[in-house]
Amino acid sequence: MKSSLPIVLGKIISTHGINGWVSIDCYAHPPENLITYKTFLDDKFEDEIKILDIKIMPKKIIIKIENYNDINVSEKILGKNILVNNNDMPNLKDNEYYWKDLEGLSVFTTEKKYLGVVDFIFNNGSNDVLVIKKDNNVYYVAFIKENISQIDNDTIIVRDESV
Repeated sequence: MKSSLPIVLGKIISTHGINGWVSIDCYAHPPENLITYKTFLDDKFEDEIKILDIKIMPKKIIIKIENYNDINVSEKILGKNILVNNNDMPNLKDNEYYWKDLEGLSVFTTEKKYLGVVDFIFNNGSNDVLVIKKDNNVYYVAFIKENISQIDNDTIIVRDESV
């Protein structure tokens, strides 16, 4: 059963024009999916926002939020996270994962060498990349099926040649 925890799907980083549009860092994939969620600006799920439109531009993503029709109003939400309730996230198919479910997992190679834990994940444009940290060591592993041998509840096994 899913818990009702806030999941960050984006962050408002700047205004865009004078009509209330804002530029965001978007963590939803594809970014257009952000418009389909019931979104909030606080982790108590009280400050609901309705995203009316989303535009994918060459170097940024901008959104139009209902009742944010002026740059002065939009400036008040700069730096806020765009959140969804974990209960509202769609169920995934087999072998699909949300980043939040992979972060914190222990990572081993197929030869049972402990690499560390998944600190965070980012997308490099081609694929997702696991950032694995242990002490002062950092490993970057492309999250593609050729590199991943197994994922269970608390560990990820990566093929030795991917490290």
